[in-house]
Amino acid sequence: MRIIIVSSQTDLMRSVGSELARLPCAEMVAQVSRVADTEQKINNINNHLVLVDLDSVTDLFRMQQIKNRYQLYVICVSGNAAFASASLRGGSDEFVLKPAINTPVSTVKFIDNIVKYINAYAQRQKMPAMRELNKMVTKHDRQKIVAIASSTGGTSALEVLLAGLPADIPPMVVVQHMTSGFTKLFAERLNANNKQQIREAATGDYLMRGTLLLAPADRHMKMVRREGRLAVECFVGQKLHGVMPAADILFESVAELVKGESIGVVLTGMGADGARGLKAMRAAGAKTIGQDEATCVVYGMPKVAKDIGAVMYELPLDKIAERIMSLARE
Repeated sequence: MRIIIVSSQTDLMRSVGSELARLPCAEMVAQVSRVADTEQKINNINNHLVLVDLDSVTDLFRMQQIKNRYQLYVICVSGNAAFASASLRGGSDEFVLKPAINTPVSTVKFIDNIVKYINAYAQRQKMPAMRELNKMVTKHDRQKIVAIASSTGGTSALEVLLAGLPADIPPMVVVQHMTSGFTKLFAERLNANNKQQIREAATGDYLMRGTLLLAPADRHMKMVRREGRLAVECFVGQKLHGVMPAADILFESVAELVKGESIGVVLTGMGADGARGLKAMRAAGAKTIGQDEATCVVYGMPKVAKDIGAVMYELPLDKIAERIMSLARE
């Protein structure tokens, strides 16, 4: 991986560069003083990660243009916390707040946060083992993708659903409306208590048999194609139905990419999120399921989906796992 540091401030970012150069994943670490100079360090062979020290929103706009032209992973840093949401909405993948005062302790913590994101990205770029490749979904596969939406009461509903499913589940992607910071903990709890592999999703994660990817709080998740295989992209955007992540965004991407080779499920929840996307999935040939009123904590999302004709099968919660597996085997 080639790492490019964009910063006009030399001291702190020079220390960052020295630490990043020691990383096993770092093929090269280069530093430029302006966003406009970034392209001079980019080639078309390697993966590139760009670390941008934001001085202004103009820098962010220029970086977004460059990111759109190349395959770049962008981490923005700034001493101005107000740049955080703007940078993520503008297309950067991560944001790290610079310390207000540079001390040995604050500098180490700042660098550690950057290294954490770089190592996670590097891990996702590694060629998967053959056993993982065999579980991945290509555009030619006919195995079903399962997309699930849930909100109020959904955490308990998902636990019931997973308890009724085998370890070798079809690839699953889930949007559960949760408070920021809790999706990772929830995914870890589900993973510890169930037979399947369950984790909070990150951009670049492949869809795999036996694995459930849970959309992270405060980021939308959609399905994309990556090197001939299906993966997810998690990104900051405008809230939809007042929520982020929104199931409609996930469902609509599933409808577009895999069409009838999918199963859509709307579980208990307040509001209308998921209904429109479930209808798009059904129109594309997918099988669709809604949780029934009697077993819902809040019969909101499934009711709206049913009312607009998006639901093919309305079932009690304890029957949904069995129906998913039956449809997946068709």
